[in-house]
Amino acid sequence: MKLGILSDTHEQVDQLRNAIDLLRRHEADRFVVLGDTCDSGDRVEETIALLRDVGAIGVWGNHDFGLCVDQSDEIRQRYSTDALEFMSSLQPRLEIDGCLFTHIEPWLDPNKIDDLWYFEGLPETQEKLNRSFAAMPHRVMFIGHYHSWLVGSTAGIFPWNGEKPVKLDATQQHLVVVNAVCHGYCAIFDTTNNELVPFSVGPDDRLT
Repeated sequence: MKLGILSDTHEQVDQLRNAIDLLRRHEADRFVVLGDTCDSGDRVEETIALLRDVGAIGVWGNHDFGLCVDQSDEIRQRYSTDALEFMSSLQPRLEIDGCLFTHIEPWLDPNKIDDLWYFEGLPETQEKLNRSFAAMPHRVMFIGHYHSWLVGSTAGIFPWNGEKPVKLDATQQHLVVVNAVCHGYCAIFDTTNNELVPFSVGPDDRLT
């Protein structure tokens, strides 16, 4: 299955529309959001409409939490039923074909607001990676939050920054940080052959 991965949109509707169009052309079978779909709230309806149109599923981020969990009267009055139903469908964690999707590092608890806002730099040391590998058994774990690219495994950090496709070793655990839609990036992960393809959403829709 080809999973089109959309992380950290932050209501940047134009970038999201371009990313969805690109992933469709590259035959994504399913769209998965990695959290922080929302931001200021000004373009929530437009953002969610695009995601609903492609049947996106996914997880919440720190900027989404109030629209996903225990929606207040103020929130229910401000946004449409369709928008709130979509946000309510987002999960703390999601598993597809043995892969884990969550906004923050897997050793953190996405049900806790303090953990959702945790930010002490990319997990770019083996010690940081190992906290996630010890916490969850999944072969590939995808996170957003950091607005950057990174691939690390039980064997170490890859010398990779989203500049080309990369094939993940099926014998190792991996943690993948997917760069942000709001900065013009998205990705496809093929669960059949373990290939991760990063994309830059630009005028020529080229691979980074």
